[in-house]
Amino acid sequence: MLDLKAKLAAAGLVSDEDVRRAEAKKAQGKGARKGGRKGKSSANGKSGAAKRPRLDVAQLRTRPRAEQYVEVRRVVEAARLDEGGPAPSERARAFHFPKPDGTVGRLFVEGPAADALAQGHARVVGYMSNHGPAHAVVPAELAEAVVALFPEWAPPAPADDSPDAVES
Repeated sequence: MLDLKAKLAAAGLVSDEDVRRAEAKKAQGKGARKGGRKGKSSANGKSGAAKRPRLDVAQLRTRPRAEQYVEVRRVVEAARLDEGGPAPSERARAFHFPKPDGTVGRLFVEGPAADALAQGHARVVGYMSNHGPAHAVVPAELAEAVVALFPEWAPPAPADDSPDAVES
């Protein structure tokens, strides 16, 4: 009688049938989660790259602003190429980018995300996170969709298109 189920059954608060139903439901829920996770991309977008999340800009324009923020946040966080963690590693490189207000922002990016930025396959996009305005490195197509939905989040156009924005 070390587990709670046995103690509740001994006290007469639940029947043995209730315990069996709860165990069956718990086992069914675990199997559904494990099976449902296969093939999906991870939070940083490194696996399952063939199926990238997309924004339906035309449909989102008909929805309220709060729903637009939620959908953009969901898609950006699923497709982001950078790590989005609080502390960069010693291998991270500083990437400077212009913000919409004209100031210069800085992200620390590593490996593939830094290479994708330098090659023009990825861009820094602003979005509304759960904690306020934030920036992430996402594929260029997604960044264009976000800017199409929220043009005020677009950074000013760079003076030149050189890939020298990534510093070592």
